[in-house]
Amino acid sequence: MNAEILVVRHPYYAVTDESGMFELTDVPPGQYQIMAWHEGWKLEREEAAFDVLTEHKVRRPIFSDPKTWEKSVTVKPDETAVINFVIGSK
Repeated sequence: MNAEILVVRHPYYAVTDESGMFELTDVPPGQYQIMAWHEGWKLEREEAAFDVLTEHKVRRPIFSDPKTWEKSVTVKPDETAVINFVIGSK
């Protein structure tokens, strides 16, 4: 079992929906850095492990480190700001 946790010091974060869209609301006007974060980007290898519950050998996937992408955005009063991320390995 694996788990990821992300702690932020502000209320401006979101999880994408099925289509990769997200929305931040009630953001005060200003200049911001928006960061996209993805855990375990690609499968690096598999390791042998022993499942004590089933008493069988299993293959445990080992993923690459998390990956991030950043963009700047200006939020103007009473306007919507749009950011598009292209998520990829490069």
